[in-house]
Amino acid sequence: MKVSYVLRNHAGKSRKIPAGESWQWHHFVEDEEQANAVLADLKKKIRENRLQLVNLFVDKLAVDDFEKLKIRFSYKGQVQYDDRLCPKRIINQHEDLLET
Repeated sequence: MKVSYVLRNHAGKSRKIPAGESWQWHHFVEDEEQANAVLADLKKKIRENRLQLVNLFVDKLAVDDFEKLKIRFSYKGQVQYDDRLCPKRIINQHEDLLET
């Protein structure tokens, strides 16, 4: 399963992404549990770094269709969708199961 999203530093307040830039992440996860963990981390990144969430997809489903996959994601802000956005950096990550 693929989780992809773009984080944009529109306000110039982020410490992680330079002002005015957008970075895109692609996470390759095994199941809904891992997808939920990725999305929880995403909320944390947005909140801590004051970023804007753009183009959030899980297996090509928009945020409104997550119920079909049993994905839990609540976000106060608005998820924007912009197909003209060109991210400055693309990060591919594979989420392995954590051994505890």
